[in-house]
Order: sequence, then C-alpha cells, then structure tokens
Amino acid sequence: MKRLALVVPLVVAFLAGTLGISVTGTEPKLAAHGPTSVAGTEKTAVFRVGKRTVREVRYADRETLVYSFALANEGRVPVTVTGLAPLEADPRLFRYLTLTDTEGQERFTIPGGSRTRVELSMRMHSCETLSARAGSFATQVALHVERAAVLEDVVTVDLPEEVHTGSPREASCPNATATSRPPG
Repeated sequence: MKRLALVVPLVVAFLAGTLGISVTGTEPKLAAHGPTSVAGTEKTAVFRVGKRTVREVRYADRETLVYSFALANEGRVPVTVTGLAPLEADPRLFRYLTLTDTEGQERFTIPGGSRTRVELSMRMHSCETLSARAGSFATQVALHVERAAVLEDVVTVDLPEEVHTGSPREASCPNATATSRPPG
C-alpha cells in the first residue's frame, strides 16, 4: 500500500509535466483566411497585384471600418484570444480598435484545428498628416493569446488581404489645413 501511495503521485507528476512540456513546447499557430467582407465604407474593391491580394477601401474620416475574416487555430491546443497587441509599425491611416468574434466578444477561444469568424474594427484617421492620395496599408494584426489558461503569448497574424486606403483630397479631409499636410 505504501508503494502505491508513492507511485500514484509520481505518475500524476510525470503526466502533468509531460502535458506541460507539450503545451509550452509549441507556440500558438494562428492564421487568417477568407472569405472576407468589409463594412463602414462607401466603396470597396479587391484586386490582385502579383501574388498579393489588395482590398481597396474608400477613406471616411473618423469612421469605423469593420474587416471580417476567419481566424484559424492551426495547432492542437485551444487558444484564447484576449485582445489586440501593439504592432511594430502601425498603419498610418488606420487605428485598430478591437478584434471580436461574431458574438462581439473580445475574449474568445478557438479549439485546436478549428476556425472562427472575427471582426477587426479600425478607425480611419489622420488624413490631415498625409498628402492627398498618399496611401496606407493594414496587413497584420497582433494578438494577445493564452493557452492552458496560464501561458501568454503575442501572435502576429497576416491578414488574408492587404487593406489599403488613400488619403483623400482636402474636401474629404475636414481637419486638413494649409500647413498640416506635406506637399504631394
């Protein structure tokens, strides 16, 4: 009986350690896929440039653009998205607001090998800092994620399309002044 009392905790510790190694030994694998859609802009078009897919959207100052796509967990362990993380370089004309699932939750879990539809909300802003017709691309999103409710990571995901907008002429950029925009 004493031997069993010693063996059971050792087996449990071994299994817990093995599970911990398998969870911590792999980074979360998230990828973005289509189909995509856009709301919050008057006009949008998709076109190919070589191997790149570009979604052009019409700029609407201080309006919110909602870009929808599928977010896939290509790993085996469930991943919980807990919010947006800062990017190394922010897109000049877009400010990321939230990433939510289709129920509007900013915190959601994607089981291993599954995908869920998500909506990336972006505020279009700062046209007054760019010359007319200069452009900006949103190509990635960085996410705070958790695995096994304790392991935290930041994962950068390439969007399925490069979302592009151009800085409008003065009439559509209400905060532009004669000195706020560089010549162009």
